[in-house]
Amino acid sequence: MRVKQWLAGCLSAAVVLGCLPFAGAADDTAQARQEDLTYLVQTLTGNHPDFYANTTEQEVEDKTAEIEAGLEDMSDFDFAIELSELAALAGDSHTMISVGNAMQDYHLIIMAPDWYEGRWVLSGAEKAYQDCIGQEIVSINGHSMDELMQALEPMIPYDNEVRLRRQFGGMVYVTEILQHYGMVTGGEERLPVVVRAADGTETTLDMKVYSASEYAALDPGAYVNASRLRAAAPVTEPDREVCYKLLDLGGGTLYMQYNSCREDPNHPMDEFAAEVKAKLESGDYTKFIIDLRNNGGGSDGVLYPITYLAQQFIANGNAVYVLAGEGTFSSALINTVQLKDVGATFVGTPTGGSVDHFGAVTAFELPNSGIRGQYSNKFIDLGSYYEAAGPYGVESFQPDIQVEQTFADYMDGVDTAVQYILDSAPVHPELTKPAAVSSARMVVDGTPVAAAAYEIEDSNYFKLRDLAVVFTGTNAAFNVTWDSAAQKITLTAGVYEPAGGELEPLTGGTQTATRATADVYVDDMPLVGKAYEVGGNHYFKLRDLCFMLGVSVEWDGAAQTIVIDTSKPYIQ
Repeated sequence: MRVKQWLAGCLSAAVVLGCLPFAGAADDTAQARQEDLTYLVQTLTGNHPDFYANTTEQEVEDKTAEIEAGLEDMSDFDFAIELSELAALAGDSHTMISVGNAMQDYHLIIMAPDWYEGRWVLSGAEKAYQDCIGQEIVSINGHSMDELMQALEPMIPYDNEVRLRRQFGGMVYVTEILQHYGMVTGGEERLPVVVRAADGTETTLDMKVYSASEYAALDPGAYVNASRLRAAAPVTEPDREVCYKLLDLGGGTLYMQYNSCREDPNHPMDEFAAEVKAKLESGDYTKFIIDLRNNGGGSDGVLYPITYLAQQFIANGNAVYVLAGEGTFSSALINTVQLKDVGATFVGTPTGGSVDHFGAVTAFELPNSGIRGQYSNKFIDLGSYYEAAGPYGVESFQPDIQVEQTFADYMDGVDTAVQYILDSAPVHPELTKPAAVSSARMVVDGTPVAAAAYEIEDSNYFKLRDLAVVFTGTNAAFNVTWDSAAQKITLTAGVYEPAGGELEPLTGGTQTATRATADVYVDDMPLVGKAYEVGGNHYFKLRDLCFMLGVSVEWDGAAQTIVIDTSKPYIQ
């Protein structure tokens, strides 16, 4: 990849903050700015589900007053940064303002920073500094990277430290941003950047400050980055041309790269999932890797068929790994949690997305300046739905096995995390669990029902036929059929046909629950979620079934009662 393309991509992602489109020229009058400011405050506080979750009304009022005091004097770019600081008070990675609209002719140094093994590494620079590629970045204009990140933090929308660092790395080379925060005086023709070699030797690079037009006019040979200098690229190199693809890595390992949570119109997910299913059922593979390290989100439901296949692959005694890291955000983070929940082993580094987070965005445009932004519409509490998310809140999802990409491996063309999986024995989750009769009661549409459950891993698991009985006569009534030849259970909407043995009391004492391997479908959709066999019967987590049926399920802790309301949706 050419350095200009790489650096421009970082600038677009970070300075434009979310790749929002550019707008027309801003009306530079104080009155127009006041109207834009008022519009922004009303839009964010009026539409965000809880704009004050991480700030206070007083802080918002103080920031608004601070901006109002400088409306006549600040530049368009400074105005945009001030608005971005106001939006960032939400402490929400999805709620933001674009500063790119205000950048008519920005300036930058050709310096591409990347995070490797706990340090900032120079991975791109002018050709003259090629020998310094891979060295640690110590400072810019006398300020350490920590000092610079602390200075720029107010304008960065983030809800965890990984996201903050990633966003910072994509904007620290823009001199207008540095000038706004007093890190440079402005107008410098060159800036000193200090780098440190592995032996501790420090070198000061006298980097030229380029205007955007000067930078655009440069010959590609004027700069270089690590990707052009490395010995080779691994087969798992991110392919930005596709949403998803499969690779056979040898040694019984199937690898899936998932770069965007959306469906490829030229390769529908149903077709792709069928290809994955055929390979996983061929007997040729014992490991399945799903790579979400470079996936910034989209729609989490697209991966659903693959998650189900991973679930079944695990239940049949195989190993599934999900790769994630600082580039894993939004819906891709949700997919990581879902895969972990069905038994996949998470290998990589802490995610850029937070487990519980605001999301589901709406874009807007300020009426005069044309500056654009977006705000979240709901809070996504994954801990309420997935066991794997339970220990977390608004924080990065942590890997089971932390494996960072090393710079040395990168230069040698080795994908560190993938190589770790290839070289290691398969990680198999425990497929048997103790099951005890649950003491929880259940109410369906206000009526107590007699369905009994086993408590497995702190969740209630019910027999499908028992649930079919208790849902009879409700909006979610369904029938259950069993195809013994295909080992497939199918749930279809309608009247339940009893098979006998429904609502029988469960055997007391601790039983052994074993992960079930039968296929379970609700109409033509697979039921994602762990299922267990106890005493020859299949038991399913109630939340997984209610999700598929689209009905509300809540836990009344005081009454120790599960409350189901089929007139309400699963997620309010």
